[in-house]
Amino acid sequence: MVMIQSRADLVQIMGEPAVPMTAMPESWQRIAEGHWLSEPRVYAAMAQVFLAKHQQGHVLFLERPETQHLQAAYCEGNGQLAWEAVTYFGNAFLPESYPDLEQIRQDVSDSPQEDDRQSLVNIVADLFAELGYDVPSTFYWTFLHPLQRTDLFEVRSFRFSEQDLAIARQFDAILHGGYVSILRRLIDSVSSRYGYFIEHGCGCDNHLAKLQPCDSAFSYKIPPEARQKTLRAFFWSILEEYLLFEQRAATRLVYADSMNFE
Repeated sequence: MVMIQSRADLVQIMGEPAVPMTAMPESWQRIAEGHWLSEPRVYAAMAQVFLAKHQQGHVLFLERPETQHLQAAYCEGNGQLAWEAVTYFGNAFLPESYPDLEQIRQDVSDSPQEDDRQSLVNIVADLFAELGYDVPSTFYWTFLHPLQRTDLFEVRSFRFSEQDLAIARQFDAILHGGYVSILRRLIDSVSSRYGYFIEHGCGCDNHLAKLQPCDSAFSYKIPPEARQKTLRAFFWSILEEYLLFEQRAATRLVYADSMNFE
């Protein structure tokens, strides 16, 4: 991890503090110079600003002098988590990280629940046609993940499922960030074409996405004038959610079918 030690070492982007590109993970340097995203430099700048705000405590301490004694600990802890977030999503935006949907189609052929599984692959393919590389590869892998289950419709808790511990943090970030309302409407519209909704329990219960049959399809497109801001908001949200996942407590009491207090 590269930790900027002084605010004097930061740069300014649109009046906001930012970590210099030379101090960013290599993936972001590659993204900033690439052409597969529609706004590569904007996304890289957001990652730079996100990292600076958490490494230097701009989020909490800028206008709260009574908390100054906490700043060093905050910056050390959140700086580490922010570095993990920008590193993870930097790698997730690289083109080689995205799923090979044709190969996945072949893999699920002749499998149990094949029609449902093919429908899920179709949903993800349609989402890719709409959003392409402007969302990280994790977005698509999150919705494909139920293919890994024996029962496609099984509901699991991220935090307490032994099968899902390795992917809980990144997939939970995508599902929570996906509640940016315009993006959520698009996801539901695409999945409804195939007779499903892709759901996520959002009372901080961290359920994995599940498929649920729906009665009828509806059509929705992100308005062209809202696309950039919607996807930027989604990206910022998933950075925050990835960071916050490590700070949120969870309890098995949420998932208990019965309780005994004796």
